[in-house]
Amino acid sequence: ERRTRSWPARVRRALCALAAGCALIVAPAGAQSDNYPSRTIRFVVPYAAGTTVDIRARQVADRISKSMGQSVIVENRAGAGATIGAAHVARAAPDGYTILVGSIADQAVAPNVYPNLPYDPRRDFAPITQYAETAPILVAHPGLGVSSVQEMIALAKRKPGEVFVGSWGNGTLTHLLTLQLAQLADIEITHVPYRSSSQALTDAVGGQISMTWDYPVSSMRFIQAGQLRALMVIGDKRVDPLPDIPSAAEAGLPEMRHLAWGGFFAPAGTPKHAVDRLNREIVRALNTPDMKALFAEQGSRVVTNSPEEFAAFVRSEQDALAALAQSAGARPH
Repeated sequence: ERRTRSWPARVRRALCALAAGCALIVAPAGAQSDNYPSRTIRFVVPYAAGTTVDIRARQVADRISKSMGQSVIVENRAGAGATIGAAHVARAAPDGYTILVGSIADQAVAPNVYPNLPYDPRRDFAPITQYAETAPILVAHPGLGVSSVQEMIALAKRKPGEVFVGSWGNGTLTHLLTLQLAQLADIEITHVPYRSSSQALTDAVGGQISMTWDYPVSSMRFIQAGQLRALMVIGDKRVDPLPDIPSAAEAGLPEMRHLAWGGFFAPAGTPKHAVDRLNREIVRALNTPDMKALFAEQGSRVVTNSPEEFAAFVRSEQDALAALAQSAGARPH
């Protein structure tokens, strides 16, 4: 210590500066966690603007941008069964500023449909939290002349291949639901993949296709106007917005129980403090009475969990959908 004091002042200042610089270099990520976020966060939605996922992503983004003190913007990268947007996030820097608004489609269905998926769902993402689960509904154009699933099945048996069912694209849950429906009912129906649910819904309303899968939030007005007929709700329960529509279990198809779900994912390797901060903010935003009420009106249920719980849930869904794809005869496209 006496020797250090005997050094010239300029040498002591230089040594202090060097020590401070080294401390910054070797400081663990957690020591700098208070700085996150320090710039704009991007939510990548792998669907077109105006879809249910897009609308919900914007609702969450608006709320956490206020609580986190940074802008949170939504970027749409649609196509290929949601895998284009998912691949983009998988390749992004793992710094907490590019987040996937993912779903059962890109995380659990696509691996069983696409032969050369440009990402590995089990390896390339850090799950943050689930945000909702929703039961898809099967809707038909009135011109099909059916008012129940049983009538549709009877028609398809009389006219093999003449019932055209729109999905939200190859590699989506509704693609597998279409295959599963055909298998369970032992009917031949024609699958028509679209780039988005809104495109499929538009063609179903217009009569270009016989049926499609949709959510209550977007198809309700067409059902109420008589432009579409709701035939069943996936799962074993009816949904509040459509209390008169039977569940798949009630319609004699109890095996059709896979609900659509969505969640937030960061690229693998994202610092834990960023994942945990996002989890806290998103979970807080979703678990407010008004958000829960809004989701309920749309036929959905808010579901949140810890990163660890969500990771375990995603793994279980990946295993279950792999089994479903195999039994339903899914083929890569």
